[in-house]
Amino acid sequence: MSKPWTRRQVLAQMGIAAAAVHTLDPHELCCATPAWAQTADKELFELQKVGDGVYAAIAAPRYKTNCNAAVIVTNDGVVVVDSHSKPSAARALYKEIQGITNKPVRKLVNTHFHFDHWQGNQIYAEGNPGLEVVATQRTRENLTRPDAGLGGIPFVEKQVTTLLPAEIQKLKDDVMRASNPEMKARLESNLQQAEAYFQELKSFKPTLPTRTVSSTTTLQEGGREIQLHVFGRGHTDGDLFIYLPKEKIVATGDALIDWMPFMNDGYPEDWVQTLSALENLDFAQIIPGHGTVLPKSNLAFFRGYMADLIAAVRKAAGEGASLEEMQKKISDDLAPKYEKGMSKYPIGQYRDRVGVNVEMVLKKVVKKA
Repeated sequence: MSKPWTRRQVLAQMGIAAAAVHTLDPHELCCATPAWAQTADKELFELQKVGDGVYAAIAAPRYKTNCNAAVIVTNDGVVVVDSHSKPSAARALYKEIQGITNKPVRKLVNTHFHFDHWQGNQIYAEGNPGLEVVATQRTRENLTRPDAGLGGIPFVEKQVTTLLPAEIQKLKDDVMRASNPEMKARLESNLQQAEAYFQELKSFKPTLPTRTVSSTTTLQEGGREIQLHVFGRGHTDGDLFIYLPKEKIVATGDALIDWMPFMNDGYPEDWVQTLSALENLDFAQIIPGHGTVLPKSNLAFFRGYMADLIAAVRKAAGEGASLEEMQKKISDDLAPKYEKGMSKYPIGQYRDRVGVNVEMVLKKVVKKA
């Protein structure tokens, strides 16, 4: 394992990445699995074919979350969308990709700046100096901004110095207090995941986008047309949608997922409009940021939750309800329509997140904070 990076080295790497170009000849990745990456690949991802040469790497719902990825095989290489929360996860998926093709990964697309969608970038860049990493200009900026939210280089430093040590200590305390064997086993698994993740971040090497887009861009990749769409703000202010017009497939990052949306870094009203713009594309299947492959019809359900939530919060605020009163009433009022569909997995469930979503809409839509 390489030695931990100092802050100066991290900042130096930012400068190197900023100056990176994408004209060198790419070649295959070659990375040995380190001793701390003991999780079986299939416990991290299931690679599902969703079209001719197009695969969805569906991340298992785990305590330490990974995102899904889209894997697009072209005539002369591979395009991967999103790189997960840690290098070992990217390495595990790359091994699965090698099971379907020996072509090199030529492009990596980051849909937004959140930690679980880019912290594996370094694995695709190791041994492949010609790799092009593509994102929106705003995502590139967010990756270095100290106040961007749950992602970027400053957030990596925050995780290593404060968040993860506190999280690990709490898990250790919870394990000691647990009397139920099933609960204890689950906490011990969570602790193991947190400690392994902590060790990875200590030697993390940030790999930033080498190419940015600010508007819709079409790539011609080895006989395959790949469109990159910038529709506006949504889950973040830099969301990027990947569209395969011939195959009628979109990859959405976390702008559309199969569980409850995380709205803390989002723009709820814009998000609804952004999803409406996405709906205008001619597609049949969605590779979401989390959860299983979805039909196009699921877009209306996901957008409907946010539209109904915004309307409910506005109404309750107009009636003078407190935040606590809103959270209780709106959670119950929207449950018959959304709870089942938003609670398919052990994480990201309706009741776990709806209260926070109410608070975010109150803050961002009603109070305009």
